[in-house]
Amino acid sequence: MSILSKVQSLFYYSRLSGIILSVVLICLIGFLDICTGVEMAFSLFYVIPIVLLSVQQKTAKIDVIFCATLSAGSWCYSEYTVVSFSHYFFPIWNTGVRFSLFLIIGVLMFNLKQKDRRLSEVNRKLLQLNTEKNKFIGIAAHDLANPIGMIQSFSDLLIESCAENHIVEVSEGLEVIKTLSTNSMSVLKNLLNVSVIESGKIDLKVQELDYIEFIKKQVEYNNILAHNKNIHIEFESTIDSVTMSYDAHYLGQVTGNLLSNAIKYSPSGSTISVRVLAENNYLVTEVKDQGKGIPEKEQGELFMYFQKSSTQPTAGESSTGLGLAIAKQIVNLHQGTIGLKSKINEGATFYFSLPIKN
Repeated sequence: MSILSKVQSLFYYSRLSGIILSVVLICLIGFLDICTGVEMAFSLFYVIPIVLLSVQQKTAKIDVIFCATLSAGSWCYSEYTVVSFSHYFFPIWNTGVRFSLFLIIGVLMFNLKQKDRRLSEVNRKLLQLNTEKNKFIGIAAHDLANPIGMIQSFSDLLIESCAENHIVEVSEGLEVIKTLSTNSMSVLKNLLNVSVIESGKIDLKVQELDYIEFIKKQVEYNNILAHNKNIHIEFESTIDSVTMSYDAHYLGQVTGNLLSNAIKYSPSGSTISVRVLAENNYLVTEVKDQGKGIPEKEQGELFMYFQKSSTQPTAGESSTGLGLAIAKQIVNLHQGTIGLKSKINEGATFYFSLPIKN
């Protein structure tokens, strides 16, 4: 809650009660000003009731003008009773200057309140639209996932049947259907993940598990995919075993995304290195490839939704620009950080750090 909102909540009365309270404060300040005379200045205190009235929720601009007029008059009267002026012009002049000063302060605070109110309304509407957007994406992705999943399954069956009957022409077309449906399913899964994460409904099922064994299994799974491009994934760890609290399913998405990206952007015959090490009460997992690297100007945007690098996959693989953004959200939910280090023609190293809780 902003400071202005706190002041509004403390001074939230009806319009009439706000005016009455301001008048009482002005009279009290004027009385103290008269009693203390020239020995103690209360001039700045006249601003207090003006500011309080200006930020009140139900105040109108005419109320601010009235309060500024009363404050300037009270200040002039208290000064006139204790100071002798050589001419009537001077107290009148002082009153005009003070009224202008109070009015400017009051109107500025009043306009600030109005802007704050409009901003709050816009934020409320944006939040509502964002919620509706996430709901729509979730429903659409879920409804599309079932038919595309069936297309993918039937294409597998037909490919097997064509292979048994040596029907090459049809088999090639079915391979295209399978590839397109697989890519579409990947996009839909990412959209579902985005809608769940953005809605704040993600429920981490945290367990105490051996993290090193978890990473080893992720390397084994992805080595099968890497084998198709003649790429080898090697694993190295400075720690033999460590038990940590994490959600294996969602963290598997993070490591799977980093490894699949490394495979996409690595040339045939290269090696991908996965390394786990401890640094300052954090466990760091690095995935280093031997690809073309990522331009420095693009590195800061890669973890945003629908952002892609200008570097192209080595075998024409597709990319949705959602994987790294989802990975960042999942790592953040584990109180960790994610990032990358890369230079052109020197490959890229993606890493994420998780806190080691003793």
